[in-house]
Amino acid sequence: MKINWEALCEAVGDYSQSRIYIFNKKTGEIIIVSEYMSDSSKRDLRTQVAGIKPENCVVIPTMSSRDGFKLMEEFVPFVKDDKVKAILAEILPQTAPFKRFKEIVFKNPEIRKQWQNYREERLTEYAKKWLVKEGIKEE
Repeated sequence: MKINWEALCEAVGDYSQSRIYIFNKKTGEIIIVSEYMSDSSKRDLRTQVAGIKPENCVVIPTMSSRDGFKLMEEFVPFVKDDKVKAILAEILPQTAPFKRFKEIVFKNPEIRKQWQNYREERLTEYAKKWLVKEGIKEE
């Protein structure tokens, strides 16, 4: 089956806890279930899952916010700009580190791109380990 890596990485990297991602082991489709779904989205979801056997579905484990924080910590040493590196290291132990981290990283296009690439690589690694654990192989 073909794996949609972008969608799978989005799923494992969602720390919000407001959505559940279900992976169809037969098709590779990812179904998103949210507590905030509109009525029409709920109808679409019922149609989408109507013919799927429960044994062909598995919930995709999302990374915890602790894992997300660890990603940020592990990224900081790779930042080439020493001033930004120092600022990032300083804000991580403070309150609202995710918000502050994003504010700093997204102000600098080069660092933002570096962070996005780093995060994508780590999420892909996480997703690949999960697929192996579930016995799911990409064609």
